[in-house]
Amino acid sequence: MKKNSISSSALALLLGASLGTASYAAAQTSAPVDVEVSQALTGVSVRAKLIDKLGADGLRISVEMMGDKAVLTGQVDKKESQELAKEVALSVNGVKSVDNRLTQNPSKEATGMKNIEGEIKDAVLESKVKNILLTEVGKNAMKIEVEATNGAISLRGTVPSSEISKAAVAKTKSISGVKKVVNLLKTSA
Repeated sequence: MKKNSISSSALALLLGASLGTASYAAAQTSAPVDVEVSQALTGVSVRAKLIDKLGADGLRISVEMMGDKAVLTGQVDKKESQELAKEVALSVNGVKSVDNRLTQNPSKEATGMKNIEGEIKDAVLESKVKNILLTEVGKNAMKIEVEATNGAISLRGTVPSSEISKAAVAKTKSISGVKKVVNLLKTSA
C-alpha cells in the first residue's frame, strides 16, 4: 500500500461511522431530518470522496456546507489535488457549487515558469481527451466535463449507461500523457 493512500476498509469505516452517527441522531427525533443534518451528511460525503480520490491530500481538506455550496479549505501538497478537489466535490449529490479556498504547500510549489508550462500541457491534454471522447462515445461526450492537472484527468458528468462510462474511462487511460484517471461519472440508468 502506498504511503499517500488510505485503505478502502479505513475509508468505509470512516464513512460508516459518520453516517451511522448521523442516522442515529436522526432516529432519536420524530421530526424529519432537518437542513443542518442534511448539510452535515453532504459534507461528510464530500470529505469521504476527497479522501478516496485524492489520498493523503484529501485528509488535509476541510469541508463546510453552506446550503448546496461546499467550501473547501486547507493546504495540500499536490497542485492536482488543489484543482481536482472542486471536481470531486461537485460530483457528490447535493453539491451545486464549490468555493475552493485550498492552497498548495509553499515548499511543494514549483517555479512560475514550470507552472505555466504545466498549464499549457494540461490544456493540450484536455483538448486531446475531449476530442477522442467525442469520436469514441459521440454526443455523450458532451455531457462529460474533462479537467487535466499534471497529467491527472478527471471525468465528471452524467452519461446514459455504465458501458459508456467504462468506455470513456478506458479510452482516456489509453491516451499518451495521461498518468491517472479520476472517474467521477454517474449513470442516469
